[in-house]
Amino acid sequence: MELKELRNEINQIDDEILDLFLRRMDVAGQVAAYKREHSLPIYQPQREQEILESVSIKAGALGGYAKVLFATLMDLSKQYQYDQGVAK
Repeated sequence: MELKELRNEINQIDDEILDLFLRRMDVAGQVAAYKREHSLPIYQPQREQEILESVSIKAGALGGYAKVLFATLMDLSKQYQYDQGVAK
């Protein structure tokens, strides 16, 4: 496969990732509303740890990278929830 074709494939994947990111953040906004209505904290360390361990295992040899990616996604989701007015 030529470099141009590989780059085109990466561009298509990036578009899919962006769509999923936007969808994830929309749901994070819904979670923020639920937490606000039920006076729940944003940060739930046990749940985050479970998710990070799970994605690390599922990703196999790339587990460390997956863990960093998902930790970043969760940090962004938490910040978005804070920005929605949910108490820390």
